Amino acid sequence: MATGMTKERRVAPRITERVTLALQGPQAAVEAESRNLSASGVYCFSKQLIAPMTKLALDFTLPQGGKSARIQCTGVVVRVEPLIANAVTTGYHLAIFFSDLSERQRATIQQFVRQRLSAS
Repeated sequence: MATGMTKERRVAPRITERVTLALQGPQAAVEAESRNLSASGVYCFSKQLIAPMTKLALDFTLPQGGKSARIQCTGVVVRVEPLIANAVTTGYHLAIFFSDLSERQRATIQQFVRQRLSAS
């Protein structure tokens, strides 16, 4: 591999999707909005800081035609990026890895991602 090139670590395809997430951490409940989603995790925006390696309970709903699929699982914050405007932190982008997702829920997310990819 050439110097300066990085190997893509993502295995699951991801889509840009806005979904409201309810995050329950050890200290408090936080609302976030996804920026992109895959069967392995979610990248989202939160006004509250959640420290890396924090384990969270996640609860969100994916629209599926006229119905919806509710996903409840656990995840771990693997990356935090502060958003700064005019020297003030306005929120945080969080990368959350799904650490405990049932096969049924993983399949539901994979199907949702595939549908969105084929529609675009």
